[in-house]
Amino acid sequence: MKRLRHEDLQLRKLMLLQRSAVQRQMLAIQARQIMAPAVRVADRVRAGGQWVRAHPALVAGAAALMLAWRPKAVLGLATRSLGLWSTVRRVLPLAVRLWGQWQQRSTRS
Repeated sequence: MKRLRHEDLQLRKLMLLQRSAVQRQMLAIQARQIMAPAVRVADRVRAGGQWVRAHPALVAGAAALMLAWRPKAVLGLATRSLGLWSTVRRVLPLAVRLWGQWQQRSTRS
């Protein structure tokens, strides 16, 4: 009798472990689906940055043209861009650390 109960408990434990593994996998799939648009945006931003690095003369020429045409607008844009840049520099290390922790937790089985 006791042996039968022990086997039942072992079977139940195994079933619960399998169920938990399936739920973790489903959660990881759902998280990837939710994050997919943000990842696509990040990829496009990275591609834009690579294009800017590959064509510095075009970017400098466009900036000089805009500065000559609308100096106040360019200076306002530069001020806002500098503020955004400093915010990103402060927040990015925290975001990268949190993203790494989230990925570690989601890949554990």
